[in-house]
Order: sequence, then structure tokens, then C-alpha cells
Amino acid sequence: MSEPGAVPDREGSGASAPEPSVFHRIGVDWWAVIVAGIFVLLAVADALPKIPW
Repeated sequence: MSEPGAVPDREGSGASAPEPSVFHRIGVDWWAVIVAGIFVLLAVADALPKIPW
């Protein structure tokens, strides 16, 4: 007899867990690197807007 509310064991059921989307598989740190790289590429290409200080 199992405890109420316990998570059933899936090892014998043959059901596989759904694959996470690519946004979840790539960690937050890598998303920060990608966004920073885009800003660097825009800066090197001189495509960022000029800020009149």
C-alpha cells in the first residue's frame, strides 16, 4: 500500500517524459551570453543608436 499523494513510479510504465522546449534546455546564463553577444555584434557593426549626451 502506498502513501496518499505519493508520486507513482514510472520505471515500469514505459511512458517517457516529454522533452522540454529549447528555451528551457538552454540555461539562463547562456541566454544572457547570447543577448550580450547580439549587443556586441550591433556595436561592432555601428548599428546601435547614438545617444546625445
